[in-house]
Amino acid sequence: MLGFSFAKLLVFAAVVGVIWLAFRHVGRVEAIRRALGEELRRRQRAERQRRQPLAAEDLVKCRVCGAYVAARGATACGRTDCPWGR
Repeated sequence: MLGFSFAKLLVFAAVVGVIWLAFRHVGRVEAIRRALGEELRRRQRAERQRRQPLAAEDLVKCRVCGAYVAARGATACGRTDCPWGR
């Protein structure tokens, strides 16, 4: 009743082979998806680190002209009475 002919065994082997190849393909696709996801996360971390807010710098008001200049590293504005040119 359940005779195993050569044709049936050949079809069975072909079906098993196709299923095995399909699993290999799915595994390969998942590995690529994981690698791309990790690359995306790495790029996002790098972008966040690159876009860190700049440190705030204190400003002081010039007592002569009233302009605000950096507290450290201020340079003369060109006026003769500029306090930052000394």
